[in-house]
Amino acid sequence: MIDARPTRPGPAASNRRAAEPDFEHGLRRASDPRTTKRQASPGLTAHRPVEEPARDSASDAPAEAAPLRRPNGLPMLLLVALALVTAAGIVQVRARARVLELGAEIADMTGTHSGLLDQRRRLEAERAYLRHPDYIHSVAASRLQMVPAAPERIQTIRLQPDPKTLANQSGPKGQVQKPSPGAAP
Repeated sequence: MIDARPTRPGPAASNRRAAEPDFEHGLRRASDPRTTKRQASPGLTAHRPVEEPARDSASDAPAEAAPLRRPNGLPMLLLVALALVTAAGIVQVRARARVLELGAEIADMTGTHSGLLDQRRRLEAERAYLRHPDYIHSVAASRLQMVPAAPERIQTIRLQPDPKTLANQSGPKGQVQKPSPGAAP
């Protein structure tokens, strides 16, 4: 199927520019001498570059080769800047990951702490219940078959002082020291 419509001039057609016949793609400046020239091959439509030395306009002798351009430091500067930005990003990501890890640890420890506090509260309540005199009395009566002592069964026990103990307690000049209030007789 062929489009039979004629092309109309318009803004799209006017924006297109035809390339110069000797235009080459590449990274060169306008001040650089041209080292290749395109020639059309007979019978072929493709162009091949042919090496041709640059000529001096004053004479037909070949011109001196242009000195190699010393590269400026812009690519290296951009590479260093990229490395610095990447390193800063990695440091920031590691710091955030560490913060999240510590937050998870804190959450775990908080849960453990609350569980331990609950267990402590229950144990303190159980201790208070087990130390209550009514509970002790019921356990003594039921499990140990103990009965309350009748007053006539209560006996007082008196210890006689040991002569060796009395000798150790005597101070200078043979005086007996009074035992301290908390000491045993």
